[in-house]
Amino acid sequence: MRKILEDILWSIYYSSGEKIGRKDDFRFTLINEILRDIHGYTGKQLSSALVDLKKEKLIKEKKGYNNSVSVSLTNKGLLRSISFKFRRLSAKKEKWDGKWRMVAFDIPKACEKGRKALVYRLKTGSFYEMQESIFLYPYDCKQEIDTLTELFKIKKYIRFGTLDFIDNQDWLKARFGVA
Repeated sequence: MRKILEDILWSIYYSSGEKIGRKDDFRFTLINEILRDIHGYTGKQLSSALVDLKKEKLIKEKKGYNNSVSVSLTNKGLLRSISFKFRRLSAKKEKWDGKWRMVAFDIPKACEKGRKALVYRLKTGSFYEMQESIFLYPYDCKQEIDTLTELFKIKKYIRFGTLDFIDNQDWLKARFGVA
């Protein structure tokens, strides 16, 4: 059952254009059609999963004028979706463009919750911890970093860069399985 919850959250997140603060709601009928077509879920499975998502306060519903239902993510649902996305980063296998993505940060104690959330998700996504606050990754991940840092209001403490070369890159290539 957890897989269907992840798929629904992911569909809502993806449909939103992955932007924080976007006010649009998404018609559940559209998500319902997508999930039926792509994943083969039944209407009963989807309804049951929706009830679970509401109980966990991951989504909120708004009824429309013609019995339509709009669904949007709560902040908790958005965080869960981002966590799914970072987990999927760890399994990412695509053609490497030869560039390293670097995430560096110096987050003050007052934002400790955001720092812990960032570090946890970077490690979940299999980023390489080069130093205590510098992480490397071989694939594009800027959107995920931006979304997470906006959610925790720590964006101004984060630096994101793209590197063409790093001196231990042969070891890093082997670690990430890229060539």
